[in-house]
Amino acid sequence: MKGLVKLIGMCLFLTPRVAGAAAPDLEGLIDSALAKNPGLKVLEHRLAAFESRVPQAGALQDPMLSLDLRNVPTSNFDFNSTHMSGKQLTISQRLPLPGLLRAKERAAESSAGAAREALDDRAGTIVNLVKQGYYALAFLERAIEVTERNRALLRDLVRIAEKKYVVGRGLQQDVLKAQVSLSALQDRLIGLNTDRRLAEARLNRVLNRPMETAVNAPGDVVPTPLDLSMEDAQRLALAHRPLLKEIDHTISSWAATEQAARRSGRPDLTIRLGYMQRAHVQPDPVNGSDFLSFGVSMNLPVFNGRKRDSQIAEAQANIRMVRAQKDDVSREILYRVQEICLEVDRHWKQAELYRTAILPQARQSLDSAMAGYQVDKVDFLTLLNNQVTLFKFEIDHYHHVIQRERKLAELEAVVGRRVF
Repeated sequence: MKGLVKLIGMCLFLTPRVAGAAAPDLEGLIDSALAKNPGLKVLEHRLAAFESRVPQAGALQDPMLSLDLRNVPTSNFDFNSTHMSGKQLTISQRLPLPGLLRAKERAAESSAGAAREALDDRAGTIVNLVKQGYYALAFLERAIEVTERNRALLRDLVRIAEKKYVVGRGLQQDVLKAQVSLSALQDRLIGLNTDRRLAEARLNRVLNRPMETAVNAPGDVVPTPLDLSMEDAQRLALAHRPLLKEIDHTISSWAATEQAARRSGRPDLTIRLGYMQRAHVQPDPVNGSDFLSFGVSMNLPVFNGRKRDSQIAEAQANIRMVRAQKDDVSREILYRVQEICLEVDRHWKQAELYRTAILPQARQSLDSAMAGYQVDKVDFLTLLNNQVTLFKFEIDHYHHVIQRERKLAELEAVVGRRVF
């Protein structure tokens, strides 16, 4: 009996860790995910595609080269029969009036900027997913450890209850109750181990490695210091969240598209330069000299009014839509920051309450029950209930510690930058 009491006392105040492989480095996992995650690769290729559109949008049309056979007599098709016949080579270039190509280029640049911010926002989501998986594993490891420790204690309590029942000092219901509690812990362990395998698979998916890859147990989670107020977090989110910057780039892209549509109503210039080779046929006032020609022409945009007006109206409507979207997203971000900050504060206060009050009181209650049980002043069911209650409180305490860290990871994702 004294040996059991000593064992229980040691288990209450010590938190043994299982020896094994080194704990995974959280920052190393984040770096690996950012380098290998397939979702990020998709957005990286998308960004490259958008960046490739910028020089296309600002490029001139290719020059035109033409070859003309001029004034060929149909009687003999002889270029040497008249001094007006010749072969003319002409090169022409279409030049839009200043501003049109630059407007198209700015629209493409803004679209590329939006794709870049979408990539950054997704990177923040990946960091959050890695942290969520890491902290989920940390909690499950601790929950499994505490459950295993309590199962060992309950096995000893079952043996003690059986011995007391055999010698007539205990009740059969004490044995049955202890066995039921032991079976319940076994059931809980089955669920916890399954949850751990699923958490490993989710983390491996983010890391783009085989789902069955074993992940070492995370080390003890040290609470992250927090000196950021809710108002400061909201200001950071509005200033740095890539999602809001992506929307700003989209607005700029549509504004440039509107400007390009307005400038498309102006005529384009086409410059031509020609050189005609002639035969030397007499009489010829210029003695067979070749001809050089130069010309300028412009299109008359008299039929594209409806098209241009529709393009302008479309761009303006999209600008209004995206601005309304930004207002909605901004309000949602402010709400999420407030919600997360309140939850962080709640989990911190609850974790501190468990650490400073509930757990010490539960340990004292179990100590008292064990002392009373030794002298037969406390029944077995009271001792068992105190042990199970402490077990639950230990897991609840670590739950709040881990949930605070997970909420801080969510806060970073909503803010859009690493804060802690």
